[in-house]
Amino acid sequence: MTAPAPSTTKTPPTPATTTAEPVHEIPHDLWTRLLEALALPADTTDPELVALAVEDAITAPATGQQTAAAAGLTQVDPDTLAALRRDAEQGRAIAAAAVQRDRATLVAAAVNRGSITPARRQHWLTVLAADPGMADTLASLPSGLVPVTGEIGHANESATEPAAWFHG
Repeated sequence: MTAPAPSTTKTPPTPATTTAEPVHEIPHDLWTRLLEALALPADTTDPELVALAVEDAITAPATGQQTAAAAGLTQVDPDTLAALRRDAEQGRAIAAAAVQRDRATLVAAAVNRGSITPARRQHWLTVLAADPGMADTLASLPSGLVPVTGEIGHANESATEPAAWFHG
């Protein structure tokens, strides 16, 4: 039968005032990590002091920042939050105006190239607002579908005198 191997871990020294309770060995590197986590000096050897520090850490109420950080969030003050919300609303308004401008430009181009009549302008704006995919349809309409796109002829009904060449 062989003797058990000697332990390679060190037990932190215990003060002379401890009771006769059994001492459990804690590996040195684990003891060091525990002291660091509890913000205790590296030369701390009093287990009672460590136990009190652990109890304080466990029972201390968490701050709002600690709770937010644990959830992966960032805590902001009410003024900053209000500014962010205001800026986001302005951004949404600007984006909506840009979309409306793009729709109006597309419809105006279709009217100018003779793909739709000017009377259908509002209809196409409404269609594009309801279904943005219709922009491809509008853009694909051939030019010149509307046969008359400008003035033809002249009527001068506002003249009150006969023309100079008409002498009678």
